[in-house]
Amino acid sequence: MEKEFIQTEETAEEAAMNAVKKQVEFSDKAGKKVYEKRVIDLAAKNDDDFLSPFSSVGKPVISQEVADFLENAASGSHPKAEIDLNIYGDCISDSERPVYEEAIKNYYSLKFTEAARTVTRKGFISLIFTIIGVVTLSLMFVLSELGAGAVWTECVDIFAWVFLWEAVDQFFIERKGVLLKMKRYYAFMNSRITFISSPEE
Repeated sequence: MEKEFIQTEETAEEAAMNAVKKQVEFSDKAGKKVYEKRVIDLAAKNDDDFLSPFSSVGKPVISQEVADFLENAASGSHPKAEIDLNIYGDCISDSERPVYEEAIKNYYSLKFTEAARTVTRKGFISLIFTIIGVVTLSLMFVLSELGAGAVWTECVDIFAWVFLWEAVDQFFIERKGVLLKMKRYYAFMNSRITFISSPEE
């Protein structure tokens, strides 16, 4: 049977209102920014491929297709926004529901851990590149004082700035992007998941 994962339909007016709500930020009593909660409706006409065929023993995870759908559905909201996930489908039995919920949590827990390692690695790489860049710049000044040719000092200067730029790129650009993904994964890890027998008419 053909599998299909679709979002429940909404009117143009509701879609416009939801688009506006996604952009709204308000402050809680502590003065911290709180972002509009994102509600994702997933309709499963067939759940044969809801779970990935490969996972650790006792730790099921969702398939890549389901993960892609969830992340695309959440892409319009702020990474820090809380997520409520409503899963519609008569094909999902009561015994499968806790397994599917665990699979969603497991998948994003693994993604969060992987992203955390990437952040640490990029921070370490940026530190190494910074050290190399600074040491190389120091070498350039030494060569200049020793009367080395302009070509050599220029080459060393370019070499140093390449490493310094890579350090900036790794720490402030690439690392920042991974941190945003971590916030999204964390939101899915702590999402409230509700199973509903069938979509509302």
